[in-house]
Amino acid sequence: MVEEEFELLTERDFYNTEWKIGTLMDDKPRDAKSIDTTWVRLQTTESGENKAVWGDDSKGKWTIDVPSQFFSISKESFGGWFGKQIWAGTIDDYYFLDGTVRGWSPISPASVIGQWQAVRLGVVEGDRVSKDERGEAPWFAEEDEDNNDGAAVGELNESRSSSASADDEDNEDVSS
Repeated sequence: MVEEEFELLTERDFYNTEWKIGTLMDDKPRDAKSIDTTWVRLQTTESGENKAVWGDDSKGKWTIDVPSQFFSISKESFGGWFGKQIWAGTIDDYYFLDGTVRGWSPISPASVIGQWQAVRLGVVEGDRVSKDERGEAPWFAEEDEDNNDGAAVGELNESRSSSASADDEDNEDVSS
């Protein structure tokens, strides 16, 4: 396993990368079936604008604050009429990100509406990250240390081992 060491990740470390994101909204039951899984491509235009393209063809922007290692990706709704959502968190790992989802709309105030975890799939141009290179997600390692026996966590750990072959498929092409 090749481990990527870093002091501080910069914006350049996220240029034209692709991520698989699992989101659990607060209004959903806490089980593996309720996790909405999609992908997001973090693109950078020639003018330097950071754009996010989601698996459902939604658009947004992404940003990183290097000194605080704070990362965020937005997802815009049609003309803003249905509000906006932001996936945000601190960066602790080169291959994995996690945090909370905040959202608001014209008829509801801003609030935390969910949690998310993401795994780096690779670079958009086709350079994929292997499972061996990535290693185990830090949240699974933490759960093993804490010996957490929550129902949702147990189901996620079980689905993790049963979906090992599905991860291999995910690394091939997520553009469809």
